[in-house]
Amino acid sequence: MYKHLKWAYRLALTAAFVSVGGRVAAQTPEGTVITNTATATYTDANTNSYAAVSGSVDVTVGFLPGVAVTSITPNQAPASPSTGDELTFTVQNTGNGTDTLSISENISDAAVMLVDGYRYASNVYTNLANLNTALSGAAVALNGSIAIDVLYHVPPNQGGVNTIYTLTAASRRTPTTSDNDSSSVTPAQTFCVGTCGGSGSGGGGQIYVGGADSILQVWNLPGNAYTVTFVIENGGNGTDSYDLVASIPGAVIQRVSVNGVAFDSTRITLAATTTALVQVVYNVNNVLAGSQDSLYLRVRSVGDTSLVHHGIMALTVVKPALRVTKEAYRNNGTTLIVDANGDRVIPGEYIRYRVKVENIGSTEADSVHVTDALPAEVSYVSSSGAGWNIVVAGQNVTADWSGTLAASTSGTFELLVKIN
Repeated sequence: MYKHLKWAYRLALTAAFVSVGGRVAAQTPEGTVITNTATATYTDANTNSYAAVSGSVDVTVGFLPGVAVTSITPNQAPASPSTGDELTFTVQNTGNGTDTLSISENISDAAVMLVDGYRYASNVYTNLANLNTALSGAAVALNGSIAIDVLYHVPPNQGGVNTIYTLTAASRRTPTTSDNDSSSVTPAQTFCVGTCGGSGSGGGGQIYVGGADSILQVWNLPGNAYTVTFVIENGGNGTDSYDLVASIPGAVIQRVSVNGVAFDSTRITLAATTTALVQVVYNVNNVLAGSQDSLYLRVRSVGDTSLVHHGIMALTVVKPALRVTKEAYRNNGTTLIVDANGDRVIPGEYIRYRVKVENIGSTEADSVHVTDALPAEVSYVSSSGAGWNIVVAGQNVTADWSGTLAASTSGTFELLVKIN
């Protein structure tokens, strides 16, 4: 005699569980009644059959929350500035029953993007509170989803700066259940050296690199420690670095330093629309007046190495040059005595020596000093001359010009003497 026992399991509803990316894509719906029946058949020792007997039990499926957030726009590069920008997220109810959702957000760098509102079901809400109020009454069925558009704009000067926008959706029935996804927003950076993004200028002896004042004419004496200032502007919409290289094609100028660095090159970094005053210190060799040379400052964007501008200082060497003319006049001050013409003077006669000093050079002359040793055949009587400080010691006369004698000007003084 034997017993035969057969168990049969019958489900009122069979659910298929499919794993997608670690998430459950389908679950047994909430409220499903699962009936489990066990049936036994048997015989006796004489192989007599008996009616089957069974026992059943029911279980009802409860609520298991689930939320899945997906960024439809994972990477964006809007302009800076720009308006009307959007990020789109879908939020799916991956739980096993109808749920409502709440939305929160995080922006890693809030200066890069400014949220203007949220679009849901063709309606625009100006803030999260209003959006969540609308979502509180919007039931999302099992496996259903909603789309949320984040409306934003980008302020000026944010080029190249990255921010991460993270949208989080939570189950209202079980708030501890949530999911999030992110979009990376990096406004496109524009690069510029000078006026392409700005409106500044040099002037006042400064050289505006990349602008209308990129060339400066200077006139210098031979000497050391001259300084020229270059104005460097970041006309782009984001922070950039610039390589500065000074070069001199001729032999008149000697570079000393660039922006305080005792080399011919250096690098600076500027925020958008800001400027730097870069000083180049140089010497001028003692060469002929009128000699010319140039000092170039090459400015190249590191962000876009194709952007190169030059600031140019064109230098001409200037020097003063004096010419002294001395003439003799009769005491009336108008009759010129020309010895070559046979003009003669006699003992006891008063004559006037007229000394003219001219600056025929290209720049002012300082410390002009004239010495005149009177001949023994004459005696000093008096002297005059506007702008001159005249001192007489015996037969020796010295005359010093007060101040500087400008180019193309002259100074004259007279000495009244008596012929011995």
